[in-house]
Amino acid sequence: MRLTIIIPTKDRASTLGELLESIRRLRDVAETRPEIIVADNNSTDETKAISERLAASLPGQIKIIKVTKPGKSATLNEALRLASGDYIAFLDDDVVVDPDWLSSLEDFFLRGEFQAGQGQIGLYSPDADDPETRQLISLYRTVPHLDHGPDVEEVHSLNGANCFMARELLYRVGGFDERLGPGASGTSEDVDLARRLSQIGIRMGYARDCIVYHRIDRQRLCKNYFKQVHRRQGRSRLLMRDRSLVYILGDLYGSYWKYLYHLLIGNKRGRYKSLGRVFHYTEMVRAKRAGMHKQPKKLLKLNYPATSGGVQIEPIKQSRQVAEKKPHRV
Repeated sequence: MRLTIIIPTKDRASTLGELLESIRRLRDVAETRPEIIVADNNSTDETKAISERLAASLPGQIKIIKVTKPGKSATLNEALRLASGDYIAFLDDDVVVDPDWLSSLEDFFLRGEFQAGQGQIGLYSPDADDPETRQLISLYRTVPHLDHGPDVEEVHSLNGANCFMARELLYRVGGFDERLGPGASGTSEDVDLARRLSQIGIRMGYARDCIVYHRIDRQRLCKNYFKQVHRRQGRSRLLMRDRSLVYILGDLYGSYWKYLYHLLIGNKRGRYKSLGRVFHYTEMVRAKRAGMHKQPKKLLKLNYPATSGGVQIEPIKQSRQVAEKKPHRV
């Protein structure tokens, strides 16, 4: 399998170093020799030095590129222009990969049922073992965590911390929308990509054995960051799907009533869930009034040939079990 691993990064030299080190320790990495592209979005820390130092110990071809155009999506699109693998895997710079991640990824695609997939996202120890931390993660849901049950075979969305697909699919849908994601609207570049894949009939499988572990940033486990996340989602969802102001205000008022209801009955998780929606729709109203929804899509134009390995893109099929809820950023 010809695989390209793309790692977008910005000012996270230490965690990027841990990720690259975990890739070096992957089983079968010496035999598979994946192409690795570290796409640096104009970092000001030691990202370049650490990438170059660790590149010497990694098998396969390592490309370190600097992207001056701001935004994660723009950075990903620049990396896609250079990718040569028939399959592309995306990893965030604050995860580490399980030793069996690569072999599980190969098994997932060799089964041939799916052309795109979502891997499991666990939580990085030892912080993940602290009961108080786990409680805050469950309450705020601002640290990516994804673990569907054993019966789930298919998902409706993707989380960019650990997802993968045939390169040909990215040609078909135009890569990532550069209006979205960190450095632009703030989030949802991966959700939007999954939506466009679904629109052309592509199924997305759940690769539960393809695991990464996400670092727990304590600064994310607070109400202020929770508010920021939902405001970013509001802006991003408006760009993905423009709605009338009347429709958005209806959702906003409905979320207020649900918040008051959960406040009265003492349901803390329900209260925060509703509060997140209040922040979400309030920001959507503000962005709508500011004319943000009028921004045209900024997709990648790829004129490259189809994959060299002859990857076949099949029409949509009915799966036995689909995840009921879209993967969320926990």
